[in-house]
Amino acid sequence: MNNKIKYLTRSIRMLVYGMSVVSVSAMAQQAEESTNQETAEESVEVIEVTSSRRVQTIQDVPASVFAADPDDFLERGMTSLADMVETAPGFSFQSFTGQQGRGSIAARGVSQQNDTAVTAIYVDDVPLTSNSSFAAGGRLYFDGLLGDVQRVELIKGPQGTLFGATAMAGAVRYISNVPELFDSRGKFTADVSHTENGDINQVYRGFYSFPIVEGKVGLTLSGFTMDHGGYVDQVNPATGNVVRENANESDAHGYSADLYINATEDLDIRIKAMEQESSFGLSSAVRIASLDKEEAYGELKSDNAFGEDNLTHTLLSASFSYTLDGAVVDFTSSKAKYDSFNGQDVVNLYGPLIEMLGGFDSGSVEEAPLTRAVESDKTVHELRITSTTEGDWEWLGGLFYTDESTNNAQRLVGLPQDFLALDAGFPSEYEELAAFGNLTYYVTPDFDLTAGARFSQTEQSLTFTTDGPLAGGASVQQLETADESVTTYLFAARYRPSADTSWYARVASGYRPASSNLPVFDPFTNEQLSQPIVEQDDLWSYEVGIKGSLLDDRFNYESALYYIDWDNFQTVVTFFGVTTGGNAKSGITSKGWEGSFDYQLTNNFGFRGSAAFSDSTLNEDEPLLFGEAGAQVIRVPEWTYNAAAFYDYQLNSNVAGWVTLSARFKDEMSTAYDNGDPSNTSVNLKSEEYTTVNFTTGLEWQNWTASFYVNNLFDNDAYTYFNANAVPGTSIVDITGIPLEPRKVGVSVSYAF
Repeated sequence: MNNKIKYLTRSIRMLVYGMSVVSVSAMAQQAEESTNQETAEESVEVIEVTSSRRVQTIQDVPASVFAADPDDFLERGMTSLADMVETAPGFSFQSFTGQQGRGSIAARGVSQQNDTAVTAIYVDDVPLTSNSSFAAGGRLYFDGLLGDVQRVELIKGPQGTLFGATAMAGAVRYISNVPELFDSRGKFTADVSHTENGDINQVYRGFYSFPIVEGKVGLTLSGFTMDHGGYVDQVNPATGNVVRENANESDAHGYSADLYINATEDLDIRIKAMEQESSFGLSSAVRIASLDKEEAYGELKSDNAFGEDNLTHTLLSASFSYTLDGAVVDFTSSKAKYDSFNGQDVVNLYGPLIEMLGGFDSGSVEEAPLTRAVESDKTVHELRITSTTEGDWEWLGGLFYTDESTNNAQRLVGLPQDFLALDAGFPSEYEELAAFGNLTYYVTPDFDLTAGARFSQTEQSLTFTTDGPLAGGASVQQLETADESVTTYLFAARYRPSADTSWYARVASGYRPASSNLPVFDPFTNEQLSQPIVEQDDLWSYEVGIKGSLLDDRFNYESALYYIDWDNFQTVVTFFGVTTGGNAKSGITSKGWEGSFDYQLTNNFGFRGSAAFSDSTLNEDEPLLFGEAGAQVIRVPEWTYNAAAFYDYQLNSNVAGWVTLSARFKDEMSTAYDNGDPSNTSVNLKSEEYTTVNFTTGLEWQNWTASFYVNNLFDNDAYTYFNANAVPGTSIVDITGIPLEPRKVGVSVSYAF
């Protein structure tokens, strides 16, 4: 522990997430705007949020949401949601490929155990996360920092009442700026950087918001293009020679249009369209030679095969807000889609097998493309009514419906013979109908109670189609449909003993829906070993916290303790080397603490810091997971720290500047459960703990902002994740590791008008 404290105390500042990191209410799902107030006598920001048409300061809300301005990250060369997640106390991000838009988001010890997401992602009121375990929803996410985003809220703890299924660990919500109805505004940013031992990175983004009909119709157009140069080289596995430098390169582009119509004094309409496309080179996974974590071909070298790898997100939505006497009615209708496709030539692995299956001459199969296509098409309608009158009671209620179609298709072909070796697909359909509501009663002006509930009816069907000799021939199976009813709850109490202090307690539940399951059979008896239905899992969270300020609001603090009981959790199970879905026989217990502070020492100089501790363990032995009772849950760091110091100054009446030094520490994590069972091929090779230090300095002059940044200042090298599997019948362990991105030096210039 002493070494970890040293990492924290050496770091002077955590301002990676900028000057506007705050905690806001979990009720901020209803928030339409936030305002910052700063007086000449008070240099500390007093941040307020509008929730259910009432204004609350940060310390008055009975839950915690980490909220940040994306521009503060982008000025520091941080273009991914992962950067923001890793700075939020209690949250954790894990990448399995090192590619933007691919990975899982966990919070408070609730990590990704299978392919149904544990963290919901929203754009305003539109949910983007797949509810199916067959569309890689736990490994694909929408990364939207480069759009016209006002702030991003990362809500901790289960949010089953307001956000529904898959919000067990929490929720991430992008809050977009409302288009202008009177004055126009815009901003353009250019960012160029270089990664150590890698290539040049470029990001260009901009938006323009303007009235079409003054006071009635406004439109925002935005777009970006990003080119990441890469830093992992591809090698020939036979010789170890580099065949492609910086092969984990990627590029992305996106655009959006947001139309705002103030139809009448009481009716607002908003129509939004968005698309983002990403194309990747190699995964960042580096080949590791042995369990001592030495690289097989040298630092940042991969022997993966190069191929095609794309990810596309599309969103269309329309929302209507109508003001009644004492309430606001909101209706949102949306269609969200994503498509992921990757393909590689695996002739070195499967060429001889295809030749044997097809009766071809040895060496005649020249290519063996293996493709994987995953897609989700999700339609959502939500009706919500929120009270607006002041008094002892506040309430909201609503109805929710979603219909999602997904598919996951895999295909292996031998060329030039065009021989189909494998074709497998599992299209699924998911439907959910829910009713929800929250009610708050003010016992006194300083003490209030909230109760909420959500009742959901879910149904998922699954078809399993196969063809080709590796799949045992052509077949179509309609598998058992999963149909469940589930109710989630919220109870919260808030007490303000003084104007500077607020205590709260919160009890909440969350769930993931039941799903059909792919069958796995005993190869000797033909008995089905897998569950026909993966049952819903349930989670209860118990939390107490305090928020407050001292020294005339110059010192602000927040602290929380939590206990989480995650029962019957959904996971991946293995039978004879074949994986499918399942439920643990028991559950997971997670206990933890989070704390943060912000100390404005002078008007120009201050400190910020946060820390989080999570003890998340298996309750009982889990033979199907090869995990023993008390084992640390995979992909959960025990400790994370953030620390920072910042200095703002004025060069003259027109030019202001700042200097920021920040650091982040992340503990090691288990990557698998391991109890020594010889049939368990997974090896628990723990990730490496690491600290990164970032430096930023910049100037603001009239409409211009320029910043110079160095991320991972000391070029610390570490592996943030390992994937290790023993090869049956041998002493070989197949290992790859995801490296921490090397030092990146860059310049960002913005012009706002």
